[in-house]
Amino acid sequence: MLHIGVDAWNLPGDHRGIGRYVRAILDEWRTSFAARARVTLIVPEWHTWTVRARYRREVDEHAYPIVSRAFHGLAKFDVLWFPWNGCSWLNFKRPAVATLHDATNFVIPGYAPETQVIFRNAAARCEHLITDSNFSARELARELGLPLERFTPIPLGVDMPTQVAHFPILREQPYVLFVGTAEQRKGIPTLVRAMERVQRDDPSLRLIIAGERGDGLRGDESIHMRALGFVDDDILAQFYLGAAVFVFPSRYEGFGLPVLEAMAHGVPVITTNVTAIPEAAGDAALYVPLDDEVALAQAIARVRSDAAIATSLRERGLARAAMMTWKKTAAATLDVLERAAL
Repeated sequence: MLHIGVDAWNLPGDHRGIGRYVRAILDEWRTSFAARARVTLIVPEWHTWTVRARYRREVDEHAYPIVSRAFHGLAKFDVLWFPWNGCSWLNFKRPAVATLHDATNFVIPGYAPETQVIFRNAAARCEHLITDSNFSARELARELGLPLERFTPIPLGVDMPTQVAHFPILREQPYVLFVGTAEQRKGIPTLVRAMERVQRDDPSLRLIIAGERGDGLRGDESIHMRALGFVDDDILAQFYLGAAVFVFPSRYEGFGLPVLEAMAHGVPVITTNVTAIPEAAGDAALYVPLDDEVALAQAIARVRSDAAIATSLRERGLARAAMMTWKKTAAATLDVLERAAL
């Protein structure tokens, strides 16, 4: 059985994409792969007895062993896993694997350039690197000057909803849903302009943005819109289930997890055919050209008015999501860690 030391420093702080990724993989290793792997959480605090409860709350109160990174050498790990976009500390001696989710901080001007050194440290210290898509593998290999073979692309996954209590109030007025930070690289200005066009003929349709406010919203938009800020997973599921259309007009993605989540909830998806998004969406989305507000408005109106198109997108999306599970992601990640430990 492989003994994995998981760098857990950001478990209490990240409840969005990467946090969801880490929790989902830990849960699958604990339930589906218990015969192959056992996990110890590695935390920055040396006094682990005072923080143990805080970290375990983040993993459904499971009683993972917890050790300080200062004493990790005593735990006799087979391999270390750094899932938070690089190595948060460097004085380790065991074989290590890091997940670098995408190359946003290299290719988007001004997007956290200070984190580039963390990526480079991971490239220098880790036996192998995992990323979320073939697109991200190519981008990172180019930016870090590494052979493509150093990377294993492992698609993200999704859990299909089972028993989800639904609040009928969310269906009282039809809405287009976007999930993510409302920033320019996500195509929010294009979405706002498209909604201005759509609402001329469909004034009851509003836009709901579930995610933190960023530089994509000006504050003077004339459309019927509601920006929610961050919402937890249970509430987010309600908004997915109630949406008439999910729109994701992003300009750059290392994968595009919200697209897959929307499909799992049976929502028709409209998105852009750029970067890694097609690796997430496959043939189950309606694609529009990048930054084309007219085409996006027409696509929204088409899904709203054509029941056959909407039904086809729902069915293809559900089938796509059912193929791309967190169990597959966890299994492929475990395969990489086993190879690195040899």
